[in-house]
Amino acid sequence: MALQYNTYSNSQTNKDTVSSLQKNRKMILIVSLIIVLGTSTLMIVSYYVNNRSYNYYQVKNEVSRSDSNNVSYSYYNGNILKYSRSGINTIDNTGKSLQNGGFEMKQPQIDICGTYIIAADVTGRQFYVYNGKDEGTKIETTLPIVRAKISNQGMAAVLLQDADSNVLNVYDPYNSTNILLVEIPTNVNEEGYPLDFDISADGSSVVVSYMVSDGKTVENKVNFYNFTEVGQDRNTLVGGKTFGENMIGKIEFTGNNEAAVFHEKGVTLFSNMKQPAVTAELTFKEPIQSMAYSDNYIAVVTGTTDSEQKDLHLYDLRGKEKLVRSISYKYSDMQLYGEEIIFSSSHSCYILRTNGHEKFAYEFEQEIDAVFPTASSGIYTLIKKDTIQKISLSRR
Repeated sequence: MALQYNTYSNSQTNKDTVSSLQKNRKMILIVSLIIVLGTSTLMIVSYYVNNRSYNYYQVKNEVSRSDSNNVSYSYYNGNILKYSRSGINTIDNTGKSLQNGGFEMKQPQIDICGTYIIAADVTGRQFYVYNGKDEGTKIETTLPIVRAKISNQGMAAVLLQDADSNVLNVYDPYNSTNILLVEIPTNVNEEGYPLDFDISADGSSVVVSYMVSDGKTVENKVNFYNFTEVGQDRNTLVGGKTFGENMIGKIEFTGNNEAAVFHEKGVTLFSNMKQPAVTAELTFKEPIQSMAYSDNYIAVVTGTTDSEQKDLHLYDLRGKEKLVRSISYKYSDMQLYGEEIIFSSSHSCYILRTNGHEKFAYEFEQEIDAVFPTASSGIYTLIKKDTIQKISLSRR
């Protein structure tokens, strides 16, 4: 008996297969189009949100200020550090107290690194270290305090002044057996007068700037001190650099192993605190008006004092230029927070994104003290003379 094939069945199966493939292709095409359109829409919305400009604000919460004009405010990890001669108080933007520490100081000076805070009595002989958990640890010094800095580990670098010499001490407030870790003495007549200094976040290094004068010429320099086994082999001094007549205004560690020296001609970046080396020199043709830094950037504003237009230069911490933009803001303070630069005065606030797009511009009728960011985008803390406000940026 001869075999017979069902040609109709095979033909129908082939048609069904072709139809199924066509449907799958259409489905894949539709899904791909949806993904492309969705991605494009998301990019457009994201660009709009990340570059939108605001010219007004709404008050979300407000508390009265009952303090005096002697109270100062600083940004502290998304919250506010309030300090005066009688102590410190950390509050959020609803006015809730998060940390208290009482003291009596004639001239309190603070420094913040991570969760640690140091409050030192300038010209006095006491300082307190706060870790965000307790009421603080008090340390007494043998000489008057000039300035104090704190590390991310809670170690304190304190500059003390004697009649014809200075000493920079590094303390561990939580080491009951060995509180004083390092002493760096300075003879003013020989080594110069210390102008500024900073301690690395891990507490292993200190950079100090000095001004040396023989009555005829002035020389500015920085010394690098390291407290690891490398520094101990060299009496802690591991390097230095001369800046000639260029006055050094500020020193800041930008990492455990990197530091920035801000001087009147620009910014010099160093790396490798065991064998310090220059990694970048940022210099400018026009006079420097303002400088600021954050964990990611260095900002410098240049221009003449009588010019309405000035130039903002933004660099990463390796000295690579990220932005140059002309600005016409009238401000008295410039701060870098994350991806934003806040320019403020007693009656104005301008917020510029690090991508160059302006986020906020506003002129206040009432005098203000400060504007601080919060952990939420678009939400800020506005310190006025009589109130503390939690505000949300908006458009009029």
